[in-house]
Amino acid sequence: MHQWDVKARLELQLIERAAKWHHLLRDKDLRAARVSPAQWDDALDLGLWVPVIPGHYRHAATPLTFEMKVRAGAAWLGRRGALDGGSALAWLGVDASTPTNVIFLVPRARRSIPNWMTLRTTLRWSDDDITRHRGVRTVTAARAIVDFAASRPTATELERVIDAAVLARRTALPRLSNALSRLDGRGTRNTVLLRELLLDSGGESYLERRFLRLLRRNGLPRPDCQVVFRRDGSTVARVDFRFPGQDLVIEVSGRLGHVSDRDRAREIRRRNALTLAGQRVVEFSTLHVIDQPDYVLATLAAHGLVAARPRKRPVKAATSS
Repeated sequence: MHQWDVKARLELQLIERAAKWHHLLRDKDLRAARVSPAQWDDALDLGLWVPVIPGHYRHAATPLTFEMKVRAGAAWLGRRGALDGGSALAWLGVDASTPTNVIFLVPRARRSIPNWMTLRTTLRWSDDDITRHRGVRTVTAARAIVDFAASRPTATELERVIDAAVLARRTALPRLSNALSRLDGRGTRNTVLLRELLLDSGGESYLERRFLRLLRRNGLPRPDCQVVFRRDGSTVARVDFRFPGQDLVIEVSGRLGHVSDRDRAREIRRRNALTLAGQRVVEFSTLHVIDQPDYVLATLAAHGLVAARPRKRPVKAATSS
């Protein structure tokens, strides 16, 4: 067989092997294909294969993706580290934006690890902060958000990932608050912004956060968030907010346009179930919460909610920056 044919067949075999594992070729694949050191050196010299990280390569015709960086880095680090910050949030499906850089977290004692990738070191390393997702070791969403805050995102960016993480059930506010309290301190930057944003967290949307902020800035009590009502072991309603001791349910709705007859019927049944459970139901729209805070506050006052420290005038919900 012609030498060119041998090289072509070998190249095809390696491409097929790489395709079986996220388009990454590993040292063990080379051994399985019985590629000699001389043959591999030739392939590298010709630029046919490009190192991603020690022991992991991609074909020159294959673009380097976020997933390839994550897979290669995680495989090389093993149990020595975990995906962190915005990289972890993207991998966990919390943040839709894909980072250009992949960051891993390692204990400070392992700071001598060669920087084949971007590494952050920490004195606050705990196995409780580590999970696995799609075969990759990553920090939990709560830890990732705290570390993401250290990269100095804008308030809007940080709000977005908090909302997304809670909505996706990747974390909950108590876990996030606990993580912040445990990790805050020396070596942790920008947690002041995160702590401020958590004061108004608890809802599952931007509008719900604005409602909580309006309450806080006007001295009104904080309600319970995302409360589930059950009857005979079955869920009859899940509401945005409920004020303990007031039997008062608050819903904030950002829906636009008209709802179908079926949706309206479902909403009526839901409201009736809440009424039978002894709850008063009040609903505010996006327009009310953002542009008519005086109306919201007056309505709440009419239902018996008063500020712990009355203010001279209502404070309008602040616009997020």
